[in-house]
Amino acid sequence: MNFKHILRKLWKNKLFTLLNILGLSIGISACMIVFKIVNYEFSVDQKHPNKELIYKLISNITFEGKASGFDGVPSSTWDYVQNNLPQVELTVPLFNMYYDGITIKKADDSKAEFSSDINIYATNKSYFELVPYTWLAGNKQAALNAPNQVVLTESRAKLYFPNVQPTDIIGREINYDDKVFAVSGVVKDLDYPSSFQGVEFIQVQDAQWKEESWSSSSSNNQLFIKLKDPNQLPIIKENLKLKLEEMTKVAWKDYDITGYFEPVNLSELHFHPNINNHTDKKIVYGMIGIGIFLLLLASINYINLSTALIPSRAKEIGIRKTLGQRNGRVTLEFISETFLITGTALLLSWPLSILFEHFFKDYFPGQINDYDYLGTTVIFLLLLILGITILSSLYPTYLSNKVQIIDVLKSNKTGKLSIGSISLRKALIVFQFVIAQLFVIATVVIGFQLKHLMSTDLGFDKQALITLDLPYKGVDGKKDPYSFKKLLLKHPEINSTSLGHFPLSSDHWGNNVEFASDTGIVKVNMPFKMVDDTYMETYGLKLMAGRALTLADTSTGIILNEKAISGLGFKSPQTALGQTVTVSGEQRQITGIVKNFHTKNLHMQLEAAAFLPSINRGSLGRIAIKLNSDPKSWNKAIETIQKEWQIFYPNSEFNYKFYDERIKNLYEQDYRFSNIINLSSIITILISCLGLIGLVTINTAQRTKEIGIRKVLGSTVSGILGLLSKDYIKLIFISIVVATPIAWWAMNKWLENFAFKINLSWWLFIVPAVVTIIIALFTMSLMSIKAAKANPVDSLRDE
Repeated sequence: MNFKHILRKLWKNKLFTLLNILGLSIGISACMIVFKIVNYEFSVDQKHPNKELIYKLISNITFEGKASGFDGVPSSTWDYVQNNLPQVELTVPLFNMYYDGITIKKADDSKAEFSSDINIYATNKSYFELVPYTWLAGNKQAALNAPNQVVLTESRAKLYFPNVQPTDIIGREINYDDKVFAVSGVVKDLDYPSSFQGVEFIQVQDAQWKEESWSSSSSNNQLFIKLKDPNQLPIIKENLKLKLEEMTKVAWKDYDITGYFEPVNLSELHFHPNINNHTDKKIVYGMIGIGIFLLLLASINYINLSTALIPSRAKEIGIRKTLGQRNGRVTLEFISETFLITGTALLLSWPLSILFEHFFKDYFPGQINDYDYLGTTVIFLLLLILGITILSSLYPTYLSNKVQIIDVLKSNKTGKLSIGSISLRKALIVFQFVIAQLFVIATVVIGFQLKHLMSTDLGFDKQALITLDLPYKGVDGKKDPYSFKKLLLKHPEINSTSLGHFPLSSDHWGNNVEFASDTGIVKVNMPFKMVDDTYMETYGLKLMAGRALTLADTSTGIILNEKAISGLGFKSPQTALGQTVTVSGEQRQITGIVKNFHTKNLHMQLEAAAFLPSINRGSLGRIAIKLNSDPKSWNKAIETIQKEWQIFYPNSEFNYKFYDERIKNLYEQDYRFSNIINLSSIITILISCLGLIGLVTINTAQRTKEIGIRKVLGSTVSGILGLLSKDYIKLIFISIVVATPIAWWAMNKWLENFAFKINLSWWLFIVPAVVTIIIALFTMSLMSIKAAKANPVDSLRDE
């Protein structure tokens, strides 16, 4: 193979070579990024030994016909499984531990403080039988023999004790709040993605697992089991179900509640919907689809540009065939040319993908760069390059081999493969712009829906609210939050403050409210927000009847919203006011009724809700601070709040968020999806326009004489532009017609995930169509206007 000849040919058509390399590099970089994410997501837990024997228990509850589940269990489940189910080889509890701060004493007697926002678990020695750690210091038999011992992963050991060998860390002390632990072991971090994310381990205490209640579960209490024989799983499930029914029959007898435990295999955990922080497999498959589409678009560009250049290369091909070159030689040359371009595109795609990761690092899985995927990545890239080379070479090679010597001598055009009456090249252009139009419409619709989520009236005022999580452990956690609230109210920059659960958040307690009506007892289950006496004022909640709660109402009063009183059978707020309801066996009087407000994000319908006043600091773990309406004064107000915090809570870190930021975080998955679609939309338009640039350039070169004659006969610049672009505009119109109903169906399906959503108006489809046409016209005009303005004498002389 004469590579010099190929290089000369590529250099001769350097514009088209550059367009091909640029388009393919964008497509390849997108595929590299998608592969990196998808490979990580599908590799979680897959390298764990004996994964087919390991299960995590999920609590499933059905209440009033509504099923729900999560990966927490009653703490007493561990004791029952360990002592009553011989089919289980290992019973491994994981109790999430929370501390306000971690302190390490240095060699010079100074102290280093660390945040405790990490995965600290209380567990037993069986955990180290279940998870195959490599021990750098200590051993799994003696690591957790005492309640004051702690095992660290290598990454945590290096953070706490930099430049100290693991064996020298054994015996060193770590203070968790006011408790002192001695390091008894150091294990190497797992070298593969895993559901076992713990970094520090202490011994589980009897008090954490010997509670008698089975009627409530906590996501902080997790339980893994390893079976002796997977065929015995049905026996374990049945025994657990019977035990749960036995232990909850009294607590649940008056309520329509049933429950069972679902053991989920380790290999399925990462995508299981009831696992906290699980990954949605549909999104992963969607990313695979996006990567394939982007790569197809880049390959289509290459095919279109290569086939468009064949007429100009027909003479060369015909002469070479006259000299005896066979079709196989022509095929090999085209494949080699494609491989060379694709290889160059791969080199350019590497820095592009690194650049993308840098700017969009927040949208990648947090631990994706902690593991080595070099081997699988190299294999993927080799297969990708071979696939692109073969896919992109097929049609151009087919047309090249159809070039006949007699056609060249007669100056006829090369043959065309057709689908019906439309050439394959035109069909590919339509396909390109169908995909591009789908992404553009999705970008517009998703953007307006997200704007709708943030601008919808939530039933309370979320503006100018600073929020803080209060300490709940250690010395700071014992302080009265009402005292901190009083300190803040002394400053004129602060309008009001309120303690308690935020109105729209996952913070709440759940319970039934009962009302003895004429027809019997009516029960409505609802979230309870624990609040203080200035809650209504701070959040601007609208009272429809009655008054706000006071601290005197702590054991006697309750406020309900409209949905709650309707569910209890009251015809109006006025008839509900003053009525007595029962909550947890206690009588409470309805002191007020507020307008409906959103307690959960707008994926959910409005629901019944209740407010209970509290003076218990354990119930009032958050504070909202209302600033005045002038944003210019906010910086000063925040500085004031920080100073008071550091005086009142000296051992706790000051981290504030505006409340609307917290609300936005509730839609984190939606914003991630939006960013993926936005980026894909830009890439598809860019790749499609690169193809248009090349095709219009070739078309202009092939019609030089025609353009010159038309100008001599009086054709205007705009007329020439129309001549060169009309065929492509027709194809774009066809793509819009094809894409619009598909986009309408897809966006309707996506919007079904929201209880409160925008209407799909006609202009949401017309505007993207107009934008796509304008971009295409602008792209084509860049390459056509020079030919339209050229002196016809020059073009005719060239002919």
